[in-house]
Amino acid sequence: MKRREFIVNSALTLGSAALMTAGCGKKEVIIKEGEIAKRKFRDIEVPLLGFGCMRLPMQGDEIDTDELDKMVDYCMEHGANYFDTAYMYVNSQSETAMGKTLSRYKREDFILADKSPIYKMKSREDVRKIFEEQCKKCKTEYFDFYMCHNINQNTVDTYRNVHMYEELLKLKEEGRIKYLGFSFHGTPQILREVVKEHKWDFAQLQINYLDWDVVKAKEQYEIVQKENIPVIVMEPLRGGGLVNLSDAVMKKLKENHPDAAPAGFGLRWAASRENVITVLSGMSNLEQIKQNIETFMNYKPMSEEEEKTADEMAKIIQSQGEINCTACKYCTEVCPVGINIPAAFSLYNQYKVMKNKMMFTIYYETLEEDERPEKCTKCSLCNKNCPQSLDIPKLLAKIAAEYKTIKEG
Repeated sequence: MKRREFIVNSALTLGSAALMTAGCGKKEVIIKEGEIAKRKFRDIEVPLLGFGCMRLPMQGDEIDTDELDKMVDYCMEHGANYFDTAYMYVNSQSETAMGKTLSRYKREDFILADKSPIYKMKSREDVRKIFEEQCKKCKTEYFDFYMCHNINQNTVDTYRNVHMYEELLKLKEEGRIKYLGFSFHGTPQILREVVKEHKWDFAQLQINYLDWDVVKAKEQYEIVQKENIPVIVMEPLRGGGLVNLSDAVMKKLKENHPDAAPAGFGLRWAASRENVITVLSGMSNLEQIKQNIETFMNYKPMSEEEEKTADEMAKIIQSQGEINCTACKYCTEVCPVGINIPAAFSLYNQYKVMKNKMMFTIYYETLEEDERPEKCTKCSLCNKNCPQSLDIPKLLAKIAAEYKTIKEG
């Protein structure tokens, strides 16, 4: 049977509401029978679901290559041919494993993304040296998408001092990189500087419905959108935190959308942002691959009602955990320092649930320095505004101490 090809318009989203009216700047989604939804980017079609290769199947301390082959084969069979790896993923095993499994396919049949590890760079020459090392591991002569990895306030000076962009631009001009971008885990101010310093093909940002307002994911998204830089989404499910939902959050989802699954709901939310090329999911087994591909085989952009539900679910999540904060932001209205109190509480609550120290510190460091808990002067003006009667200065001190302990440990 011949393939049918047709176009589905995805909704333009502004804030947390989706506009479904025809002609409102909608972005095309390409659907081919038997394949997952794709979006046109430059001269290629990119699947809306990307395989994030940082949580690969394991047998003890080694990657389970047999299971990985099955996962990759299933992806390729269904048009999910975007694979995202990095130098340090899976204890530096990911690139080699992906190179081996993907070498079974023609190079032009898949899209491979990799990243230049800023933390490894001691000199300008290291940029090309490590790039060649990565090509050898991945059994490729070029990368389709290649990034300066994890630009933030702690790495931006190294990125600049070793002239990383300039060296990678040379590789792009040589045809070794098709699209040059960066991944980001920093403050909005650093992001504003980075997007204006050079011409970028794309940016990879951490975006999900929980972080959209409270942890400034929306602000970061809008910074790059303003510069007409397309976005690749990482951590759309908050490291699994938006899959294993509490009873209260699941109740809200099922009341409004009985057929929705948490993972599919979160992935669709991220994919429905207007400026998004693809959404990465760090999948660890074949069943996860099948479930996520099913979501994008039958892809529909979020409706206005679903957007509202996601916002309500986020508020419930923010209010759960050790700190009963509803993110009303009344406290921030009176804080003389400008501490992002709801964000700090949200990060701490998720840390206590997920027990992920690395994610906690990464998110903590995305806060501007003046917004961080340790800047609290203990004036207690916030306490008078808190509907939950929280002792906010005491809680901020607790969070700051936890962060310090992790960093010094």
